[in-house]
Amino acid sequence: IDILIINTSIYCPTPSVASLMVNMFKMREDVQCYHLGGMGCAMGVVGLNLVRDMLIAHPGKICLFVGSEIITSAFYPGLRQEALVTNALFRMGGYASILTNNPSWRSRSKYQLNHVLRVHTGQSDRAFK
Repeated sequence: IDILIINTSIYCPTPSVASLMVNMFKMREDVQCYHLGGMGCAMGVVGLNLVRDMLIAHPGKICLFVGSEIITSAFYPGLRQEALVTNALFRMGGYASILTNNPSWRSRSKYQLNHVLRVHTGQSDRAFK
């Protein structure tokens, strides 16, 4: 693994999950690590965009992209129905994938990433109404 990108929705520990994984799996010292967190499930798209950009900048490298949705801190144990919405809509889960643009991996790959499009509307006042 040359690049490690971790996405955690609202769980942002110190040290980061990326640092913990590097230590747990005894990865090389030169692994580029990125921990993304705090944007909820939308961070998966941001992370995939970062994977694409990193592989363009570093051709032939191998990237491990790991994500998790951990909502324990947002769990509501009360009885107010309007506050139970997050419990009903969101769940915990995770994923991991290895992505590369190394041609020698083409025969082993199951999928091909053809297109990534991320639109940021934060500059618009309408996005905050």
